[in-house]
Amino acid sequence: MAAPSLRTFAIRARHTTRAPRPRTHKTFTHNSHNSHSYRSSGSSSNSLHRKQARALPLPTIFIAVAILGSATYLLTPSSKSSSTLNETTFVPYTITARDSVSPSSVLLTISPRQHGSSPPCYLLSQSTAWKYPLWSVEFKQPEVQIARHYTPLPPQDGEDPRDGKLRFYVRAVDGGEMSNYLHRLGVGRDVYLRGPHRGFDVLSRLGACGNVVFLAGGTGVVPGMQVARAVLERDDSSRVKLLWAVRKREEAQGAGIPQPWWKKKLWATQAPAVLTEVDADLGNPSAVARELMRLKAKYGERLHIRLAVDEERTRFTRQDVQSALGGRQGEQSPALGGKGCPFHDQLLHTRASEFEGPRAQCQCQCDGSDRRPGKNLLMVSGPDGFVAHYAGEKIWLGGTLTQGPIDGVAGQLQRRHPSLANDWLVLKL
Repeated sequence: MAAPSLRTFAIRARHTTRAPRPRTHKTFTHNSHNSHSYRSSGSSSNSLHRKQARALPLPTIFIAVAILGSATYLLTPSSKSSSTLNETTFVPYTITARDSVSPSSVLLTISPRQHGSSPPCYLLSQSTAWKYPLWSVEFKQPEVQIARHYTPLPPQDGEDPRDGKLRFYVRAVDGGEMSNYLHRLGVGRDVYLRGPHRGFDVLSRLGACGNVVFLAGGTGVVPGMQVARAVLERDDSSRVKLLWAVRKREEAQGAGIPQPWWKKKLWATQAPAVLTEVDADLGNPSAVARELMRLKAKYGERLHIRLAVDEERTRFTRQDVQSALGGRQGEQSPALGGKGCPFHDQLLHTRASEFEGPRAQCQCQCDGSDRRPGKNLLMVSGPDGFVAHYAGEKIWLGGTLTQGPIDGVAGQLQRRHPSLANDWLVLKL
């Protein structure tokens, strides 16, 4: 199966939100015991007619309540009493830096308008370490009243995360209300955030296993950075392979520099070029590529980063994914997670949301050893079409965007090598 072109996808804000926050709706019931009989004449009949005239049809009430609930959620103002990020109200932040990545994408640095006396809620207490290995925040678009999830980049070495500063990779796409809104904003403008919203507990799912393959499309590379940093900081035996697919070379190299016409002509006629290795030798890196190069310099051979560029006809094939997973077909992981565990059973993930609840925990049976149950992770993050191609579509169930069954390239590999389903857990972002 050939990998589809990224130009057919809308790069989602995170990305783009994966699933809206649940809204609470009132439930109206009809109680037959409260029904009354009225005579056809007299004051009782007149009273009934007046009540019926004032009554609203039940569907209208449902619609009104739904609209009111949605409006209340999105119109929630920033909290005057809270100056720190929280999950209840939108808090004002100010854009303090804006670095161009390409003509259509930027890195935004934002800082809280007021600095609280306590460290941000996404940090461990008395520490500069992040509390969650994978998390996002909501941005609010006040003009059309929508909210979208975006994932912050990991802090750079030497930065103090306690100041509340966050950085985001934003790419404007056609029809993207939020991405275009954020892309237009300059330094000094205010934005409103709510969160943090924790994602999959990656480290608990990994357990005693130590391998992560992360397929990222466009801005989906940012959660890949979060995961790589968390996994590689955990211990020296972990390994991460990050495969990043972009539509144009300028997202990774040579921002704003037009390519010669003859080079574009060659790209259109020659055989597909080889994938690009992202390391210290990458020339003229973009702002996002520099972030990846910093991670590569820090973790060395334990982090392998490859780049595919759609306009150059380089894509990650099934063979590329299989090679990234390594020659582990039939080779058992050191401590496999068991069936029935919400952290390690692939079937249970079919109906799971990528936004992890605070009470979720591993339910694997311990074997008496000190090995932590776990599985290696194949993670896919990006536009809907990108995720569907490599891991299958996510499914809406009861107002929640769920993981859905495994299909696409990952499904093909599992069918060819059944042991992969035992050793590797597939997660869609």
